[in-house]
Amino acid sequence: MDCTTFAKILSFLTLIQFVMCDGIAPDPKTFFQGIKGNLTNIVWAHAVNSKENLAKALTAKNIMMLEADVVLGYLTTNSTNTNITNSIPIMAHPPETESDLSLEEFLMVVLNDGSKGIKLDFKSIEAFDGSKSILANKRKEFTVPLFLNADILPGPVDAKTLPVNSTLFLESAMKTFPESVLSVGWTTRYGSEPNITEGQYTEEHIQNMVDTLTKNKVTQSVTYPVRAGLAAGDINVMKTLIDRSSSFGNATLTIWSSQGDNVDTNKLSELIKTIGIDKVYVDVPQDVWMKLDLSNGSSTFNTAMMTVMTLISFLFARML
Repeated sequence: MDCTTFAKILSFLTLIQFVMCDGIAPDPKTFFQGIKGNLTNIVWAHAVNSKENLAKALTAKNIMMLEADVVLGYLTTNSTNTNITNSIPIMAHPPETESDLSLEEFLMVVLNDGSKGIKLDFKSIEAFDGSKSILANKRKEFTVPLFLNADILPGPVDAKTLPVNSTLFLESAMKTFPESVLSVGWTTRYGSEPNITEGQYTEEHIQNMVDTLTKNKVTQSVTYPVRAGLAAGDINVMKTLIDRSSSFGNATLTIWSSQGDNVDTNKLSELIKTIGIDKVYVDVPQDVWMKLDLSNGSSTFNTAMMTVMTLISFLFARML
């Protein structure tokens, strides 16, 4: 049976899975059928943390996923009036603690639109705890993909930022929204501000992540957000990370970069093609994206076969 036939079977089984799971937070490959399984084709909007940015992102036809930051803070009703009675989950990036957009309104507007996926980046466990009831109340309205993101482990290069508590985040995320994609990564110290231009993820970094997910009995889909300049430093380590993640459901990379990061785009292109365009989201600045060469990038036959068998097993389990 050739790869084309497997692709048709995979699409059919994925559709059945989508229907049987009531369509809650579908997988991006299912939801964005126009990408034809190529995750690098997904286009991201960043820091959708205000009403203005949200309106722009929703009207941009090419945007597919909305990345937004969640903190506990105060809602501004206009430029001079801030509700300081209670802190609530708002859309803002630290150190900001004020926004004209709450998490609740953000979800209401995006879900009502229904055409864009959502990635929520939680900067503290307190922000996630404050958001759980809102997510739970909206769960059955989710007909779009949802990523729940947090940096749960310290990473390169000798990162000093305090990670979000891994056990509390994973336990709460799995219980609150089991259909979500867990986007779990490492804190990093890299780029123009600390003036660090070299570094990489190590065997210790990835094994700590695998051990953490195993300890917390993660089985749902996982994506690992990895910083482009660091991930390109050792392709074998990134491949090993994916290889060791077979028990966590569908495992992917989300390659991201800050403006001004030093990125070897030749090595980054090689990394993406080595892992496979069906397993890598690319969320980098335009100047980095334009230098990537993803020609001849492919999804592997074995990956397709494994996914088909996983879906078949899932469907039979649901029928019993």
